[in-house]
Amino acid sequence: MPRNPGTGVYSKPSPDVITGTTIESTVYNTFVGDVETDLNLPRPVSSGGTGATSPDGALVNVSGEKAAQLVTSYDTHLWMPGSFRSAAAAAGAPNATSSFVGTAYINEALANPPTNQNVVLEARDQNDTGYVPGRTYVREKKAGVWSAWTGGIYAAPFDALAYNGMQVNGSMEVSQEIGGAGRTTTGYIADGWGVSFSLALNGRLFAGAQAAPIASGISNNLVLAVVTGTPTLAANDYAQLYQNIEGYRIERLAWGTSNAVPITVCFWSAHKRVGTYSIAIRNSAGDRSYAATYTQVISGLPEYKIVTIPGCQTGIWLATNGMGLSISFTAASGATYTAPSANTWVNGSFLAAPGQVNGVAATTDETHITGVVVLPGTQAPTAAQSPLIMRPYDQELVTCKRYFYVLGEGTFTTNTLGTGHYFSAAQLNLPVQHPVQMRAAPTLGVTGGASFFSVSRNGGSEVFNSFASSALSPTSALIYSGGMAGTAGQAGWVFCNNAAAKVSFDARL
Repeated sequence: MPRNPGTGVYSKPSPDVITGTTIESTVYNTFVGDVETDLNLPRPVSSGGTGATSPDGALVNVSGEKAAQLVTSYDTHLWMPGSFRSAAAAAGAPNATSSFVGTAYINEALANPPTNQNVVLEARDQNDTGYVPGRTYVREKKAGVWSAWTGGIYAAPFDALAYNGMQVNGSMEVSQEIGGAGRTTTGYIADGWGVSFSLALNGRLFAGAQAAPIASGISNNLVLAVVTGTPTLAANDYAQLYQNIEGYRIERLAWGTSNAVPITVCFWSAHKRVGTYSIAIRNSAGDRSYAATYTQVISGLPEYKIVTIPGCQTGIWLATNGMGLSISFTAASGATYTAPSANTWVNGSFLAAPGQVNGVAATTDETHITGVVVLPGTQAPTAAQSPLIMRPYDQELVTCKRYFYVLGEGTFTTNTLGTGHYFSAAQLNLPVQHPVQMRAAPTLGVTGGASFFSVSRNGGSEVFNSFASSALSPTSALIYSGGMAGTAGQAGWVFCNNAAAKVSFDARL
């Protein structure tokens, strides 16, 4: 064969025939046979061919991609780079009821047949209804081993999707009331997040500077730490981290009706004690509960969890400014607060599923939670995507101030409360416009004491100890201080005169 295997260049098999001479049959037959052979062999790319005898081989040789590969089994298909499609019920698909289209990426040298040791698949669900783009799933094969399908989120920007989260302060970045201080009594430890327990525990916010972040991109986490171990729980013992979510935030779920949709809760855990833990969902009346389970596999290491809870079609679920639902992350529960069965809606108010581990048995026990998002539907971000679905701090702070805020943030030398006026010589009034409309008329909280506050007015100043409320509404407030010594009608600059002074408005659930 006179075609050079290296260059692909074809050379004549015989010398030229001299004009006017007879062509020998051997020369003629050799030439014709050589042309026949050449025309039936793969033509080299350098000579205008593909160098292959099959379409897939041709694509490999010309570094091309294959269009519309028909997939009947995602586990055994010989993947070429390019697009693919599959009908419903294809083996190994993200679900058994949808058809899919997508793209295959090959992270290795192309071969025919493909080796398929390192493959990335992106599959988009074609059975989503309406004009919303189909949900996208991702699967990877590394060193010949397939991962599970992940994702299932709509092909939409995460900044937009983040605002669908019904939780408040899921990244635990906002803590206006007590900062990083812990508490050994029931109450709030960060905006939106409370602790409740019957045992000797300490609940607090861990900031990234104080403890290694659980998840990359999420610096803070909540922790329940044991002060005194309780190896044997009494019937009424319990310990939980919880959030009460406003009814307006869950109205879209249509719970309590036949159209109720599920929710998906995604979060990171890093509990010290391994075993089965519970997430509990309850209504405001305390007569409908669902206790779902998840497992901490390795002690103290970050683990990403996804829990889907079916919509509740019965019971009363407020769609007002009251408590729509309460979500609990339970560290321990005695028999009283343990549901009769797991992963099902039951009557009553329960915090745990059967088999809940005792996460407060020893002083070495700690329960860590962060990166919480509560989404309508069954789809969830992957672990890598979870930080992207957290609302940014500035927007989360605004959301939190609907429920609680501190007036005049800053050190006492710069902590301006506002401009007040003397309603009378003895009474200083301070009108307040809330930064956002609050959930309900708040209660006034004042940390005061001897000369904690001051008013600076034309011609002098005076100090005072505290404030009382005259009128409180969701949009504004009027607070005042009596026993003053000013001039009726005079205005003054009101500020904190002590680093411990604080004025807050509380409309939390």
